[in-house]
Amino acid sequence: MRSGRLTVLIVTSGVTLALGLAAFAWTLGAGSSGAEQGAMQNCPQPGKWAISVWSGDDDTATEQAFATCGENAVAAAYSIDADTQVWSRYIAGRAELTNLTTLDEMQGVMAYGAGGAPKTPTLGAGWTKIEPAGDTMCAEGTPFAYWVHPGTVNRLVVYFEGGGACWNAATCSNPDIYYDHTVDETDNPTDRTQGIGDLDNPDNPFKDWYMVFIPYCTGDIHWGDNTQTYTAADGTSTVINHKGFANVSAVMDWIESQFEKPEKIFVSGCSAGSYGSIMGAAHIHKLYPDVSLYQLGDSGAGVITPEFFASGFPNWGAAQNIPDWIPGLQPWTELTMAKLYTAVADFYSSDRWSQYNTAHDAIQTFFYSAMDGDGDWGQLMLASIHEIQDSAPNFHAYIAPGEIHCITGDDNFYAREVNGVKLSDWVEAMVNDQTWDDVECTDCETDPLAP
Repeated sequence: MRSGRLTVLIVTSGVTLALGLAAFAWTLGAGSSGAEQGAMQNCPQPGKWAISVWSGDDDTATEQAFATCGENAVAAAYSIDADTQVWSRYIAGRAELTNLTTLDEMQGVMAYGAGGAPKTPTLGAGWTKIEPAGDTMCAEGTPFAYWVHPGTVNRLVVYFEGGGACWNAATCSNPDIYYDHTVDETDNPTDRTQGIGDLDNPDNPFKDWYMVFIPYCTGDIHWGDNTQTYTAADGTSTVINHKGFANVSAVMDWIESQFEKPEKIFVSGCSAGSYGSIMGAAHIHKLYPDVSLYQLGDSGAGVITPEFFASGFPNWGAAQNIPDWIPGLQPWTELTMAKLYTAVADFYSSDRWSQYNTAHDAIQTFFYSAMDGDGDWGQLMLASIHEIQDSAPNFHAYIAPGEIHCITGDDNFYAREVNGVKLSDWVEAMVNDQTWDDVECTDCETDPLAP
């Protein structure tokens, strides 16, 4: 057997690695009876790194070589080229990331054992603010930021903040009325200790989960990636950076880098964040296709006018961000909220998808009127919900009486009860894979929680 490859690796990879390889090379010296031909020597233990060496034919497929580790499966490995000093990598199940495709006899690698506790982020207590910079920004070019919170279990909540929308000169020139245009301390979840943000409440299904809070400041329901100039009749112009999806993409990059494989993911959001949650959930699921995902859209039924969709939606540059791997979402000109939920729920049929709405939601009715809608918003909302229910058995809705807008960030989350079913219990049953069904008010005019 050749030892030159090991010797070069010892010299070029630092003192700690040199000691480990030197000691191991001693056991694999010429004539050593301890080295089994055609096997990976010193396979890594689950969740730990090891200096492993291939003892077999040259040009053996890396996956085949690592398969000899048997139960001690290799999740990742790195090897350095002695001549170029370039590292190559192997990532199990990710051929697109792997360029360490073959191994030669006596080739050493740094190998990581699969089966250990998946990686989770190391975070300080409380909420940590992250400012990603790059292509991220708010509507008027001010910085975007988001917050993260540690958990005690390997489960993740991704929450999309609400805050209106804008789509023409009239709406986009009035940020204080139609949409939130900045990320500032008013967005800091440290001060939002109600609803699922109440992490001291024993009834909170998510009190032990990691949390990522995505603020909203782009007027595009978290879907856009476009800079648009809106010109009013009097000639005044307003430039809006509809960069919601660019901001969300930066958050997803952080999530992917910090969470190896969460046990479960819950994606939610209120109002504009409700729309962000259904589109965002599909993109998050693509990062973790084998992880159970649960989605709750809070007060975002998607009742809009055809005119808004034809003239307003293109201003956001959102069509390019519609999940192109899910059938039924194109052409975007025929997309409705019912079709979006149905297509996503059908594609991810083992996961659970849901909406919460009140029967006469005041804010959703306001925006429908701002789009010049002239139908009965409540009836149109129910028609959309029923269409999804008829097509997607893994989708359920909770329809409450009255007109209160949003509930997941409010203590009404624990007080709301319809037909004997508490909303907090309904959500807990959803994420714990328990019996879970539709809830719809019969007396929808009288809301016991109305102020």
